[in-house]
Amino acid sequence: MSTALTCIVILALGCVITGVSILLVRRLVPASLRGSEERREPVFAFAGVLYALVIGFVLAYALDGYQTAETASGTEADSVSSLSRAATLFDAESRDRIGHELICYSRAVIEDEWPAMSRGNRSELATAATDRLFQSFGKLGRNSADNSALSSSLERVSDLQKARATRLLKSDTYLPTMFWVFMVGGGFMLIVFATVLKGREPIRGQVMFVLPVTLLLICSIYLVYVFEQPFHGPNEIGPRAMERALVSVTEFIPDPRADRPCP
Repeated sequence: MSTALTCIVILALGCVITGVSILLVRRLVPASLRGSEERREPVFAFAGVLYALVIGFVLAYALDGYQTAETASGTEADSVSSLSRAATLFDAESRDRIGHELICYSRAVIEDEWPAMSRGNRSELATAATDRLFQSFGKLGRNSADNSALSSSLERVSDLQKARATRLLKSDTYLPTMFWVFMVGGGFMLIVFATVLKGREPIRGQVMFVLPVTLLLICSIYLVYVFEQPFHGPNEIGPRAMERALVSVTEFIPDPRADRPCP
């Protein structure tokens, strides 16, 4: 969904919720209980501040998780690119074998694991490709354990594995249900409370006061929804970094044997 369409939907939803709130208050709340009295405004202010604190905390948590997932995806792709460079330091057979495993891993992540992450799953193909990559470097270690290029490559493989684990963890991490209940239920309570405070105003005056409150609450909840799931939704992280890494590997290790079909 484009940004312009999202804004239109939020505006329309805000108008509908505002209209429903005004209608409910006018029908269910007696006129004597409506209005902005001194004893009601502090309660509304306290509830608003408490709600804002919780929303701010939840949004900061969701944004931090989103940034962590984005960083992990970049680190994983950088590790693939670096390993393709390091592969050229070994003999031709090892270089082609490592290049092949890197290509298989990148393809598995892009074509299989990324779609699976939107459902909270992982790819067995990517896991198998990681295991084969470890095995390839393990064979080199048995022949030249003191090789500095091998040690550096093993560190990169470890970084790749850690970055993938972080990415998968963030793809399957959700906010507790009670947070959503609080945000949605508490938001609607604030909207109704604001409508009651302006209950003696003409409808135009009520709309001018309640609609901005409604829109701010909807936007806050929408931002939490956007950043809560990094690999699902309107602002999902795509496999662009890994796609660039795959292009880099295929260009840097052009031997035809490195492009044979993956297991």
